[in-house]
Amino acid sequence: MEKFFSKITPKLYKAIKKDAKRVLKEIEEETLYSVALVTDSDCTTLYMALNTNEYLETADEEYLEMVQEDLSEEEMKQIEEGEVCLTKWLPDEWGYSDGDNSKLNKISEALCKKEVSAPQEYADNKTLFFEMVVSAFKKAIDDKAFGENSEEVTYFISTSDGDCIYEVENNSAKILNSEKIYEQFLNRKELEE
Repeated sequence: MEKFFSKITPKLYKAIKKDAKRVLKEIEEETLYSVALVTDSDCTTLYMALNTNEYLETADEEYLEMVQEDLSEEEMKQIEEGEVCLTKWLPDEWGYSDGDNSKLNKISEALCKKEVSAPQEYADNKTLFFEMVVSAFKKAIDDKAFGENSEEVTYFISTSDGDCIYEVENNSAKILNSEKIYEQFLNRKELEE
């Protein structure tokens, strides 16, 4: 399994760079604040989600309209005072992604094939998957794949399902960001479900 992940790591790096370049053109003049690579609990899919301050403002307003009647006065107050963000750290609610015909989709296809061919071995080696993703992501960040102001952006890996979402996000954010950005990320506040 190590051989598989070491062979796919440079391909993942190239996929991240190519997909980022394409999505950044779509974002144009908006201010990027976060990029996440998102997988599933089986570690067989991978997509890139990006968000901007401009999209966040619009998305939070729309989301608030949908859930407003379900919120307490205290929760509304927290939102109005900016203590809590509704969608800021939820990649599945973000405005931009690598899309259906991305290079990352090709990586997901390879991951799925490997998992199908050796399900138990693949499941036993999820640590290698996360090491690969962090390594390729970090290299892309260091190479300014997300623009010249990329040190101001928050990066993390997330999962779309499973019990260890915060653990994955926090551990990856520690490796991928400066200490200052990491501390800000750790102090993120969302509404309690």
